[in-house]
Amino acid sequence: MISYQISPKNINAHIFEVQLKIENPNPLGQVFSLPNWIPGSYLVRDFSKHIISIKAHSGKQNIAIKKLDKNHWITQPCEKNITLIYEVYAFDLSVRCAYLSNQRAFFNGSSVFLYAIGFEDEPCEVGINYPTDLEFAKWSCATALTLKSKRRGAEVYSAKNYQDLIDSPVEIAELSCFKFEVNSAAHSMAISGKHDTDIKRLKADLKRICQHHIDFFGDVPFDNYLFLTLVTNKEYGGLEHKKSSSLICGRSEIAGAKNVGVSREYSRFLALCSHEYFHAWWVKTIKPASFHQLNMNHENYTEQLWIFEGFTSYYDELALLRAGILSAEQYLTLFAQTISKVQNESGRFKQSLAESSFDAWTKFYQQDENAQNAIVSYYTKGSLLAFVLDIEIRSRTKNTQSLDAALRQVWQNYQHSGLENDTMQKVVEYITQSDFSDFFDKYLYGTDDLPLQKSFDYIGIKCEFIRKKDQLSNFGFAIDKTQKPPVVTHIFANSCAQNFGLYVKDKIIKINGAKIDGKNLAKELSAYNEGDIVKVEIRRDELPVELKIKIKFSPKSHCILTPTQKNISRQKQWFTGEL
Repeated sequence: MISYQISPKNINAHIFEVQLKIENPNPLGQVFSLPNWIPGSYLVRDFSKHIISIKAHSGKQNIAIKKLDKNHWITQPCEKNITLIYEVYAFDLSVRCAYLSNQRAFFNGSSVFLYAIGFEDEPCEVGINYPTDLEFAKWSCATALTLKSKRRGAEVYSAKNYQDLIDSPVEIAELSCFKFEVNSAAHSMAISGKHDTDIKRLKADLKRICQHHIDFFGDVPFDNYLFLTLVTNKEYGGLEHKKSSSLICGRSEIAGAKNVGVSREYSRFLALCSHEYFHAWWVKTIKPASFHQLNMNHENYTEQLWIFEGFTSYYDELALLRAGILSAEQYLTLFAQTISKVQNESGRFKQSLAESSFDAWTKFYQQDENAQNAIVSYYTKGSLLAFVLDIEIRSRTKNTQSLDAALRQVWQNYQHSGLENDTMQKVVEYITQSDFSDFFDKYLYGTDDLPLQKSFDYIGIKCEFIRKKDQLSNFGFAIDKTQKPPVVTHIFANSCAQNFGLYVKDKIIKINGAKIDGKNLAKELSAYNEGDIVKVEIRRDELPVELKIKIKFSPKSHCILTPTQKNISRQKQWFTGEL
């Protein structure tokens, strides 16, 4: 048994104190380590940089501990039990790391719990201590770890091994909680942060989403599931775990449950819940074969994130439609936004989806101002590939099979072995009895544009692209509107802005002698016609520069999807998932 204790040592300094105790350590010197990254977020984050002090003792005797590299320590040879005591700085307001303030405490085990090399498969016990001041009397704890004992101000939980421990984030705060049951599996949501929502409606909508996903796979990979939700001003994001998910949303998004109908903001929050919950099957259970033995010290590469994040992104909003939460028109509006985002980025012609998956560690998670010109998202384009693959399967099998069936085949046959790079293609070829080599060569390993028009035609949906009025993207650049004067943040490839020498970080002062600001710049430029010459006065490195830009509009990229009266039966089958 590996024993941990974690306590808020200094709330206003954002410091946790952790104690780690092991028995029968390596007599030649016990090595301890902290992961460098967290599964589901493919970036080496070097969590060990937040450890600000560490010491060790055996019984009442202090023993030496030495750092071997950035995330490994070794104690002096010792045959007795070892206790480490170390401090962790925790002020990362995200779903990935650890956070401590007078509003809440949160941590993922991968950022606070060292592990003893050679003891990774041992059962773990973790004692969680609350702040003792009266102002924290209403705090409670929410986690998917197994509760062993509870007393005022402290709780003890267990995990079957270290991986189980770090796959169960912990939230301690004044929580709003509700519970529900789906197919005999207990579900709950714990909300921290100031919010104003309709708990009854949120509970009902969440239950419908969970029911959809369970029905989709026909199986439940957990006994209980917890949604941890932090409500902030405007942050947004999520991270999947086997029995829980960590979510961050804006107050307006979760408050949307109080409104009549389903607002864009509320649907965004529900889609986030849907996305992370889907991952309990699709990446936490079914995963790349290479992920069955993760090395937490360095990157673990795969070409398959287009499957696990892209397919999940396809189904997260589609599930809201199929669960009866969104109308067809609402869903198509959301799907069109995804298409518009992909079409507006020329990086799709530079990087394949397989490459995007493999390079997630350096390119997707470390984007710069040129990202939209150089890379493609395995989330957004991956979801579009899932769509065209879904329609291609339906077309080749005369609507007797779909992508749904392919995922169920994978679920039934690959839980233990995981997926190789060609597994999905083999499954699709098996259920369709046809060759998909050309399809995957073009759209997965190549950079051909996806046949969206053809796919939408098959299900009777009109897909058109327009150029929205008063958009800076029409001229090939973006700005930070909050800056005065506005500052250029992105330049799109092959645009008039790029061709005539506008740069990122340029400050735009005047257009043809007229002063502008972030609010009127797009409207001012939209008054000109293609071919017009516009004089743009900027400051570059705080020096005046004058550019003459010949207006050339960027390609039409704003997508509009409209149901038609053609192929109604196919359209209905796609909307409902029925064949």
